Order: sequence, then C-alpha cells, then structure tokens
Amino acid sequence: MKVVILGAGKRGTLLARHLIQERRNVIIIESDPKRAMETQNKLDCMVKNGSGTDPLFLKEAEADKADFFVALTDSDEVNLVACGIVENLAPQVTSIAAIRNLTYTGKDGLPATVLGINHIVNSEAETAKSIHKIIKRGIFSDVVTFENSDLGLYNFVVTDDSPFANRRVSECRSSIAPEFVIAAIKRGEEGIVPSGETQILSDDTLALVVADSEKRSLFRLLGQRKVKSKRIVIVGGSKIARFLLRLFEPSDHKSIVLVEQDGATCEEFAALFPNLLVIKSDISDELIFKEEHFETKDLLISLTDNDELNIVTSSYAKRLGVTNTMAIIKNNNYIRLAENLGIDSIISISEATVDSLLKFMRGKHVSSVHSLFEGRFEIIELNVTDGMKITNTPISKINMRGRGVIAGITTKSGHNIIPTGDYTIREGDTLLISAGREELDFIQKVTF
Repeated sequence: MKVVILGAGKRGTLLARHLIQERRNVIIIESDPKRAMETQNKLDCMVKNGSGTDPLFLKEAEADKADFFVALTDSDEVNLVACGIVENLAPQVTSIAAIRNLTYTGKDGLPATVLGINHIVNSEAETAKSIHKIIKRGIFSDVVTFENSDLGLYNFVVTDDSPFANRRVSECRSSIAPEFVIAAIKRGEEGIVPSGETQILSDDTLALVVADSEKRSLFRLLGQRKVKSKRIVIVGGSKIARFLLRLFEPSDHKSIVLVEQDGATCEEFAALFPNLLVIKSDISDELIFKEEHFETKDLLISLTDNDELNIVTSSYAKRLGVTNTMAIIKNNNYIRLAENLGIDSIISISEATVDSLLKFMRGKHVSSVHSLFEGRFEIIELNVTDGMKITNTPISKINMRGRGVIAGITTKSGHNIIPTGDYTIREGDTLLISAGREELDFIQKVTF
C-alpha cells in the first residue's frame, strides 16, 4: 500500500508513524522547508518539500500512483484543492481531506463526496463524538467505544492487590466472575498479544473488552464505578464544544454550563442553544469555581484551544471535588503529564482524527478503528459478510499464530458475546480484533 500524506503537522506525522509501523510505503509532502527537514530526520519515510496545489509537484511526489492521498494541512482550502487535483490526475486514487471550517461542513457535515473527494474528516466532530460516547458510557478511565457494538474496551493498570496480579490469563478468566477478554497488555514499552499462558504482572496495563451487562460487576471488582453525569461544565466555546452540544438532546442543555471569556462567542452559543447556561468569565480566575459551586458538578470538560489551560483546569477542578474531569489535547507529548495529574480522561484530537482516517484505509468492512498503547496496538471493528475467509468458521479453527485476538463479538441480532473457541462466526457478526500494528496486514489476510 502506498500512501501520500499532504502536511507534516501533528496529524500527518502521527498517521505516518502508524503506517510506517505497518511497513507501508509512505510519502509526506510539506510546504515548509524547515518542517520538512525536521520530519525527514524523525521518520523513516520520504519527505518532499513543495506545494500540494501544484499538479506537477503532486505527480513528482507520486500522488497519482498512490492507493490513498490524505490531505492534512491546516488549510481547508489547500486540502480541498489538493484532493481535487489528485482526483483529476488519477480518479482511481482514494482521497481523504481533513476539513475544519464550519462554512464547509455546515450543521450536518459535508455530503458523501465533494469535488470528487472520497472521504471527509472533521477533527473537531470526531473528537466530540469520542467525548459524547464516553459520557454516555459513564466510565471515564480510558474507554474505547464502537460503532456497531455495545461492547466496550477499558484500560486498567494492575496493582499489587488486583485480582489479576501475578496470575495467568486463563486463571483470571476462569476465576473472575464477570466475562471479559484481555485484548492486549502493555508492559513497560512492550506490547503483548496475550495467550492463556501469559502471566500478568503488577504495573501491567490491561485492555479489557467487556459487555455492558457485565461491566458494572467488573468495575466494582477493580474499584471503579459508573457515574451518570447530569451536571456538566464545559470550558471553552470552541468548535468541539459546539459539535458536542449538538450531540446532546436540547433538554439536556438545561443541566450544562458553558464558561467562555469572549463576549461574542457567549452570545453565539446562547443563541444556538437557548437552554444552555452561558457564563462569560475567564476560567483561570479561581473565583468562578467558588461563585458557581463547580465542586458540586459531576463532570468538567475543558475544550479550549490551549492544551496547557485544559490540563491545568481539569486537574484543578478534580482537586476541588468535581467527580470526573476530561481534557482535550493537541500535543500527544502531554498525555503522560495529564495522566499523572489526576485527570480522569484525556482525549487527543490527533488520535481521534487519525483513527477516523485509518478506518477508511482498512476497507469497507471496517466500521471503526482505535489505537491502543500510544499506537503499538490497534483494535478494529470488523463487519462479517458472506464470502469472507472466517465466515462460518469456528474461532478455534482461525489460526492467528498468536499475532492477534478476537476480543469480542456482537451478533446480527445485537447479542454481545465474549468469545470462546467453540463459537462459529456468522455473516452479520461484528468482531473486535486486536493486534500489534506490525501484524495488521497478516490479520487482514487471515480474516478478510
């Protein structure tokens, strides 16, 4: 697979890193000479310095010979024009454009195709969807949700007194009452595809797949609890905040407070969402927390365009007594810092965007893609159709050679199953498959 990426920003470099791990042929186009040189020094791929709106340069960069052309610059206009040129040069190339401006996306997003572009991704909209799903699940400790399955994936760190500590995976599954599958294990900098004989150690991070009906029991065992967030504070009148509020029912807005320091933005949100309480204030002024009694709230979400402010605000709110806090970040280097400051959930805009991009690259049978453990693993949501290699096959007969795990199944009728080797995969099933990123090509060959 050849992928040409336009733009060496955070999204472009993160996507490139993932694809390079998969041993894909990646070419990056970057217009800024300094950034192009820095990217070339960091990544094991070709980086070409030039304009993405120059047809001759696009041909020189082999955009017309790519399987995918992905436009991820900070300019919507450049992304749209570049994809339009590539479509004109080579209609067979699948083009994907990242679009941020609401003028282009409109209230309900863009139609299926524009200027011949095959797929449109809006970073803010994808991030808002991720946040809304987490709120609805009510679990804020690093949760992954799926499009066509009620199964959830939750990451937990194994403590010394955990029922998982110093036991084999098979022992845990047979002795711990709630049904679950360990989809992957992170041990230090190493990612492990677990088998029944894998020993779980203290400080391991487990990626557990569990059904909605079982998660309450499992979380109680792990000392976690589900919280229904009725009283919510949103900090920052950003585009993400706008998308997020649209995902709630209008009646839900009555229990949501928006804090924004810009007067014009406050007026805009008040007009768009009449049931919303909008407060004009600087969130860095600690008096706002006391005057509005934010310590009584169930959830505070910091959605400003400033990573540092989001982290500080969420951490401070947690210390004051807010039940759960969330923060969005653009710079993934802040993830570990934020985790150590007591913030319940950190959402990376870059990761949410890249996961959406990868979904399109995995093919029409994949409805969602999620990166795990800083991109070392990926879990895909695969829709089984007639004619696939695994259709009508017992799981015990699917030889993944220890490279991947079928971590969960939702049947055509909507029944969630924590799989065993005896289960036979049927047309209409939705599978959750976890694998190391470098093994994804093999997993696709085995399953598709």
